[in-house]
Amino acid sequence: MRQPEGPSPWVVLLDRTWDFFASTKVASVLIVLIAAASILGTLIEQESLYQDWRPPYLYYPDRYGEFWGNLFMRLGLTHTYSSVWYAALILMLVISLIICSLHRLVPLHRQLVRPQVWKLPHFLRKQQVVLEAGVSLGEAESRLNRAGYRIWRDRECLYAEKGRLSRYGPYILHIGLLVVCFAAFAKALPGWDESQDVWIPDGQTVKVPGTDFAITNHQFTIELYENGMPSRYATDASILVEGQEVVRKTIEVNKPLSYGGWDIYQASWREEPGVAHLRLVHAETGQVVTRIPFDLRDPAPEYPIEGTNLKVAVRTYLHDFMLDPETNQPTNASYEVRNPVVMAEVVTADTEQVLGRVALVILGDVPAVYAGPYYLEVERVDTRWYTALKLHQDKTVPYMYAGLAVVFIGMLITFFIFHWQVWVREENGGVLIGARAYKNRFGLTREIQRLFGAPQGEGTERNDTA
Repeated sequence: MRQPEGPSPWVVLLDRTWDFFASTKVASVLIVLIAAASILGTLIEQESLYQDWRPPYLYYPDRYGEFWGNLFMRLGLTHTYSSVWYAALILMLVISLIICSLHRLVPLHRQLVRPQVWKLPHFLRKQQVVLEAGVSLGEAESRLNRAGYRIWRDRECLYAEKGRLSRYGPYILHIGLLVVCFAAFAKALPGWDESQDVWIPDGQTVKVPGTDFAITNHQFTIELYENGMPSRYATDASILVEGQEVVRKTIEVNKPLSYGGWDIYQASWREEPGVAHLRLVHAETGQVVTRIPFDLRDPAPEYPIEGTNLKVAVRTYLHDFMLDPETNQPTNASYEVRNPVVMAEVVTADTEQVLGRVALVILGDVPAVYAGPYYLEVERVDTRWYTALKLHQDKTVPYMYAGLAVVFIGMLITFFIFHWQVWVREENGGVLIGARAYKNRFGLTREIQRLFGAPQGEGTERNDTA
């Protein structure tokens, strides 16, 4: 005779998975792990928030030590909230909360909305509070009704309850946790948690990419200790929308400027040669023909000579001059202004006739190389300060707060509203009362005593909380 086949392996797997995630112990462990990870993510500076110009592989070993810094990066603790393992914990908690809620809420709701009124005497005598009172069933109903109980009646029995909302409190809390989890998970989605760095020189305005506003750096200031370390650095900044100033504030470390959902932090700074004041000199007479304010970061293509038909045309400018080892051609060695070299021509403004050529190393004592009646020389070089501002926008914050608010409401309902159930049955010319409290059993005992007199005994305490 052929033996009946067992359940499909997939069915067994699904059942075991359901039972695993339906366990409150699993949910508790996941909540503890997420809380621990979130605490570590708060204590360890995250990659998008630390206020330093250095990349993570340089910053963290210096900040926490070689061993711990590298360990934090390998474990993903330097970007906790966007790491794969953190997202996996959140996803597992979401699944656990949903399954736990469905596993318990549906039977609980059915039981609460359709209570079984008619009960045998032995059921009533097993309740936490048991009392025999010499009143009629109608009088018992009247007293419970005046005490705020909701009442169902079936023949010689009645059932009364109040504080039913308390039983839904844990599931309201679950909903809040789900909202918090989805908000945390959304941090890893593009556009929900963004940050970018903006470098702005003193006195200039920079449009922030991807936004509708620009930032003006009115002035960057820095104060130093005696050992040369910075004690305070700040930026007097304005937000401009369509050229109009909408807000102005001094941004300091841990004192950001907030606008349009963005928090703008003071991150770093740098100092570099800013404007070279050049003199165009007539070679034969030594007379200064004109002075040129030459911006070493963004020079103008040409500089007219006032009162003449001449101009200085910039043909090549390299802010960090070097010769490419492969092509032997001039190129920039870095982004920094370190070795600026300008190659220019003196030409007529109308016909572009070349009257002379000059090449000048701006920093250093190297004399200009020139052909023709004019050459350039450096009068002075002014320093330029740059401020580094870090912009951070987290669109999940309102949802996080909303979820926490729902969690708080769920906790209030769970811990400060008490579900009391009372069964009453006509017995021996009076009534037999059995009552059960899911919280605050002492309060229920006092309530029954107030309504019907001192309880004669208490039944065994039950552990089912379905």
